[in-house]
Amino acid sequence: MKALWAVEHGTVADVRAELARRGQELAYTTVMTLLGRLATKGAVVVDKDREPFVYKAAHRRENVLRDRLRDFVREVFDGKADSLVLNLIENDNLSADELRAIEKKIAEAEKRNPIEHPIGNPIKPTRKERP
Repeated sequence: MKALWAVEHGTVADVRAELARRGQELAYTTVMTLLGRLATKGAVVVDKDREPFVYKAAHRRENVLRDRLRDFVREVFDGKADSLVLNLIENDNLSADELRAIEKKIAEAEKRNPIEHPIGNPIKPTRKERP
């Protein structure tokens, strides 16, 4: 699917070339079989009105990643996304840039969805907390 998302839409040869660029040398017939199976499962749309057939992902990459991550959090972290994030942050392999990117995303999410006070009023940062 990654190769198909990279080419956006293409023939078996196009997808095969992208796979080769990524270091996966597969036979033409193997790629054709894989694309056919993905089409049967509804993950790929095939334009059979032209030859060679043109394949396109049925779902956007971002949507698939979001759904797979949601399933992963539910199955591995018992639905607790904070456990996933805390495990990632506690991992020593994150760079300073990755940590800053996480902080930025958290700040953006807080702006979109202010934390609700138990009485119903959003919590506003104190003078010290404001940037």
